Amino acid sequence: MRAALLTLLSIPGGVLADAASDEKMVMVADLQRDFDQAFVVRDQNPLLSGFGLPTTLPANLSYGLSGRVDLFWGSTALVQEHGNEALLVDAETRETRLTLQGSFMDTGIGWQIQLPYRYTGGGNLDSFIDRWHDLFGLQDGARSALPRDQIGIAYTRAGTRRLNIDSSAGGLADIQVAIGYELPTATPLTAWLTIKLPTGDADRLTGSGATDVSLLLAGQRRLSDRWSVFGQAAATYLGDGDLLPDQQRSLVWSGMAGVSVATWGNLSLKAQIDAHTAAYDSDLDFLSDAVVLTIGGDYRFTSGWRLELGVSEDIAVEHSPDVVFALGIKQGW
Repeated sequence: MRAALLTLLSIPGGVLADAASDEKMVMVADLQRDFDQAFVVRDQNPLLSGFGLPTTLPANLSYGLSGRVDLFWGSTALVQEHGNEALLVDAETRETRLTLQGSFMDTGIGWQIQLPYRYTGGGNLDSFIDRWHDLFGLQDGARSALPRDQIGIAYTRAGTRRLNIDSSAGGLADIQVAIGYELPTATPLTAWLTIKLPTGDADRLTGSGATDVSLLLAGQRRLSDRWSVFGQAAATYLGDGDLLPDQQRSLVWSGMAGVSVATWGNLSLKAQIDAHTAAYDSDLDFLSDAVVLTIGGDYRFTSGWRLELGVSEDIAVEHSPDVVFALGIKQGW
């Protein structure tokens, strides 16, 4: 014990200080890397959720295995009409997604698999959303004129009923697998290839009935010790699906941009905008392009678990669900 103490005392103070500083920097960098992660969201439009539009993917492929569970709880109430088209959507959606992610040692190559369960039907959010819209002065649209907590999805074109859904349904949705390569750049930038497999059912709105493929770039950049920005751009090829097949497009572009700030302790706040082009040939807003704003934050516990809370609103009104609440938990090993 005495020998160990003498050895410790013989080490120059600057070395100890540098070691402590390095350890602190590693801890801070680890926390900051976690803060930089964007919301793992996408458009929860029940008529689009079966397509393989990619969720947010990481720009930094850290070594190790991680898992997360996300819940997205949304509500849509609208009536739209244009030309020879008419659409009614009065539905609540709930999607639970299990995501596993890892990397292949120090190769810069990572992988990810997403296992979603999706429900579309009646619910109990209507009264709450009415109060939410009143509180923030948001447009109520057709919600007040539609039955409370019921499901109804109907689409008519040129006098022909193309969709008529009046009962709730749920089940395993389309599985998505991805492989990414972190490019050798000064700031984190990763190229991803994602494949969405037709494991769901288009009739239950849990899938599209086709295989979709996406290519995307995800990046992030630190502006300071507290602030960072992140973004993503993707092109998605849609296979020949079973939902409105004669109106489906084959290519959809999507993008995301956001900012995060580390605040008190292990708490970060963030906001991001997600957008995509239309997946259908239609003049109706809900079947057109969409822009969605998500705000919220996340908290990292000392045990390594991370809790994420957010809420999404349709900036382009009635182009996507009225509101979606997002809850996520994550752990890395």
